[in-house]
Amino acid sequence: MNVLPKRPPTALLLFTLFLFGLSLSLVFPVLPFIAARYVPDPGQQSVVIGLLAATTSLLAFFGSPVLGALSDAFGRRPVILLTLLGSAAGYLLFGIGGSLAMLFLGRVLDGVAAGGMGALFAYIADTTSEENRARVFGQVGAAVGAAMIVGPAVGGLLAHFGTSTPVFVAAGVTLLNLLWAGAALPETLAPEKRRPDFGLAHLNPLLHLRQALTAPLVRRLVTVSALFILPFSLMQVALPVMARDLLHWGPGQVGTVLMVSGLSDVVAQGLLLPFLIRTLGEGRVARAGLALGVAGMAGLALLPLRPLALWVYLGVTLLALGEGIYTACMTTLISLAVPDSEQGRVQGGTQAVGQLAQVAGPLVGGQLYARLGPAATFGVGAVMVVMALGALLGIRLPRATDAVAA
Repeated sequence: MNVLPKRPPTALLLFTLFLFGLSLSLVFPVLPFIAARYVPDPGQQSVVIGLLAATTSLLAFFGSPVLGALSDAFGRRPVILLTLLGSAAGYLLFGIGGSLAMLFLGRVLDGVAAGGMGALFAYIADTTSEENRARVFGQVGAAVGAAMIVGPAVGGLLAHFGTSTPVFVAAGVTLLNLLWAGAALPETLAPEKRRPDFGLAHLNPLLHLRQALTAPLVRRLVTVSALFILPFSLMQVALPVMARDLLHWGPGQVGTVLMVSGLSDVVAQGLLLPFLIRTLGEGRVARAGLALGVAGMAGLALLPLRPLALWVYLGVTLLALGEGIYTACMTTLISLAVPDSEQGRVQGGTQAVGQLAQVAGPLVGGQLYARLGPAATFGVGAVMVVMALGALLGIRLPRATDAVAA
């Protein structure tokens, strides 16, 4: 039986999340090119890419609340290890490919595994005080952002050995992460804090989702997040296709954009966020993040008017800076709104709603891109982030004890 840590195992957790981000970002530059093998019609490729992304998010939607509740009942550690194993299997199947059906099966497994992010966020909430929570969530984002710098560059280089090579390497990195987490990450939820009432009925994800969103404040905060995640996931599908179509970029060049995004994330969450939190508090910083997201989406919408790489890098930089500071603050605000025994369920429910938005985002993005082109796609995204900002301005937000009132 693992001994509960006396101090938060932050460094261990950050390394685990770095490996998670590395495996994820290795695959990004080659996804459109793998899908293109099985979809010869260029006009349909963005639709299929959107469907693949939506499949992952849909399965994560169903898995997130269940896995979060499982972590409340049986501990965070076993759920985290199980999801890493599932993710490795999903990458392996996607790399093997052979047909569209095999690609979708790989995305199904990876989607279920992605539902374990709620347990990871609950793990962080278990081991941090309210005063330090935003800072630690910022460090988490910076660790994943650092992986997003390394991963796309390595993925682009590995693509020279075959477009499936980065996917197989991602599977290997995930297995390495599983071994590392199994050896290094202790359990953080004490037995007396676990929920003893978990039964077969609790395998119903909609039950946990409804319970997670019972509190009005949590429900409103999650709605704001969904309004931002939807256009952000739309961008992740449309951007590589737009760069290929308008700038004639290959996997390596797409990888450089993702590197810029990761670097911006590191700067936002690792360097800027602690100062901004001390100065402004979580609420104001979250709103500033949404404002940067609006500017980033608008910049990307300008690319079809004048196809310059500058618009891509500028738009992605602003969007990544905004997303970085917003996500850390919003995760903190939601964690402050619920007790320890509900962290897994609520964080899982939050992740589930986010995954549902990521189902709709790629589907809408693929259809918008195919029918109306990239300018309209990113224009719609900018409008949705404006809606998220407007909704957040109307909410009275919780705060940590040392935060400035929002």
